[in-house]
Amino acid sequence: MLRSDGTVECPECGMPQFPYAREGRTVSIECANRHHGSAVVRDDVVILRVVDNWIMRRGAQLHEQHERWGTDDLPERSRGG
Repeated sequence: MLRSDGTVECPECGMPQFPYAREGRTVSIECANRHHGSAVVRDDVVILRVVDNWIMRRGAQLHEQHERWGTDDLPERSRGG
């Protein structure tokens, strides 16, 4: 179960895991060491907003990195996709 700040402790390394995707009440989470997991979100408007905020910030960060590196302009094949 997620804490009120939208995170959970990683069972492998103890670092916080942050939401990066949500489908319904199931949240995909990841820590800085790239350990993945999933958690269930309470049916609470406040915690859902916190989780969605984490997901939105991660998406904005990735978009900024791609713009900085110029990878948005590369064909799919060059990106390994």
